[in-house]
Amino acid sequence: MEKTQVDMIRECLSGSRTVFHYAPESYALQLLRDYIGNGMGIGALRRSPYAKLLTKPIVAEALALAGNGVLEPWHLEAVAAEYRTHKPLNFILTLDEWGTDDKDDRHWKQICRTGYDLVLQLNFANDHQQPFKTLIHTDGGVAPFSYHGHPVRKDGRLETLAWARIDLDFASNQALIEEIQSDWVKNAANSDQDWQYGADKMQQYREVLRPYSKVWDEAILTAALCFIRRELGIREVFYHSYDTGNRLKGIERYYEYGKPPRYLYTDLPKKFCFVKTSEAPDFLKPVRYLHYLQRHGKAQWFKLPTQEKPHGKKAAA
Repeated sequence: MEKTQVDMIRECLSGSRTVFHYAPESYALQLLRDYIGNGMGIGALRRSPYAKLLTKPIVAEALALAGNGVLEPWHLEAVAAEYRTHKPLNFILTLDEWGTDDKDDRHWKQICRTGYDLVLQLNFANDHQQPFKTLIHTDGGVAPFSYHGHPVRKDGRLETLAWARIDLDFASNQALIEEIQSDWVKNAANSDQDWQYGADKMQQYREVLRPYSKVWDEAILTAALCFIRRELGIREVFYHSYDTGNRLKGIERYYEYGKPPRYLYTDLPKKFCFVKTSEAPDFLKPVRYLHYLQRHGKAQWFKLPTQEKPHGKKAAA
């Protein structure tokens, strides 16, 4: 994207802080909410790309409310509201930017095309910050487990657990999740922190962090999808595959020993019911290297399934 477009989005969506609640596996409720429109027959859902979500206990609770055989949005919201009362993990969402206007610097920024990504930051809320600040003392409020060369909060008021980099195009109604990542989880697990902050305190803090470490990837991807679909109003969502993403972002060439965890670009999108596709986002088609990958059969993405029928009508059972 052009920087002016990123600035416009950030300005339009700035204001009071956005609180985001996440309970384990609640991503399934959000995916189904976006898919079913005003309602969908359970039989149709069992034949859909989201069928595997129906076996999850959190979804089974919503299905139990659908006495007429049609899953409706309020069934999902009722279960989501119940889980929000069971001490979910709480976060604060903020926006940032990442990129460059210099085409020669594009691969160092790990972006597919010259320009800018919108960054959605998943920041800790007070339920984490209070025990964290009690156990881990830092000078000047600088986050100890973040790498400040990455798109994380650096103001000392919020600490970034994870972030998602998003490229998008309103004209084509498409978005691409370029990256999700967490420095915090990896760095807090590093035994070198025991020397700096004390082994006993780090052991206690890792227990505080444990529930976040288990679901950070679910939480940031769910937050990103909700943001793309509901705040930006974009329908088609793409996600990088491991090999194609590494090639297009220059990771394979410039970061031989710094490739991302493979599961984030294989298992995680499959878990969220993305399906493989050789279709490229329209806004990437001018990228010359993409043409080379397509000619040699090396271009592949994941895409989030949507209904074929007009959105809003209830599908038959």
